[in-house]
Amino acid sequence: MRLKTETFFKNRIFNYKLSIFFASTFSILIMGILSVIYINYDSINRSLKENVSYNLVLSDSVPETQIQQMIKSLVLMDSVKSVNFLSKQNSADNLINDLGQDFLNLLGYNPLSNIIEVKFFADYFNTIDIVNKMDEFSLYTEVESVVYDKDIIDIIEKYLEKLSIILSVFAIFFLLVAFTLINSNIRLTIYSERFRIKTMQLVGATKKFIQKPFILSNLTITLISCFVGNTFLASCIYFLTKNYDFITNLITVYDSVLIFVITSLVNLFISFFSTWIFVRKYLNLKTDDLYK
Repeated sequence: MRLKTETFFKNRIFNYKLSIFFASTFSILIMGILSVIYINYDSINRSLKENVSYNLVLSDSVPETQIQQMIKSLVLMDSVKSVNFLSKQNSADNLINDLGQDFLNLLGYNPLSNIIEVKFFADYFNTIDIVNKMDEFSLYTEVESVVYDKDIIDIIEKYLEKLSIILSVFAIFFLLVAFTLINSNIRLTIYSERFRIKTMQLVGATKKFIQKPFILSNLTITLISCFVGNTFLASCIYFLTKNYDFITNLITVYDSVLIFVITSLVNLFISFFSTWIFVRKYLNLKTDDLYK
């Protein structure tokens, strides 16, 4: 009977420690992912804004020399990041590849127009400046029309600012969830060992001596979970940077190491603090209160 009881309590303690491991690993992953996004928020914001294209559709009568002069004048503008010329023939070739059929043979002529694609720096990305700039471009005699996706601009302008607030709320929420999960599992682990703690105290063991094995045990579990969580997070970052070129420029090695260190230190601190608090709690309790 005694062996069964001991096995039961050992299994329960093992389950609690396993819960601490999974809670810490979950905490590392969530905080790591949110940290990657938060640290690179400005880069993501700038990248999205600077990849919006504004197309100046040119009249067919505009000679090539005049087009080149116009391109040079656009390049000299402080607000313009890049200028790309797309001839009507290139547009037709791209459309033929997309359709899988040569529509030029059917029509007998090329209905497309020459286009100058303009992209602006993120600092100049706001509705008022863009509308004014588009109105200016419309006044050019060479420009037949100005085409751009106003809906995308509105979405980026409205929701990107709210994204930082949402990320902050999520970061605080998941930090509280991680703290609660780790804290509650450590509390249950210490609770199941409360009689052992009090027995050691009654035979003359000092508080530091009693606390040390519990702190070391939980810190070891947390350290292993940090290693596992950060390894998985590093694998995800490596996969993303290898398969998506734009992410490579957003996530640096320094940022990654910083995230790994900070998230690990936060989890280790939670583990140490919770263990220290709960062991001290049972050390300060009277023997009769242990049964409550």
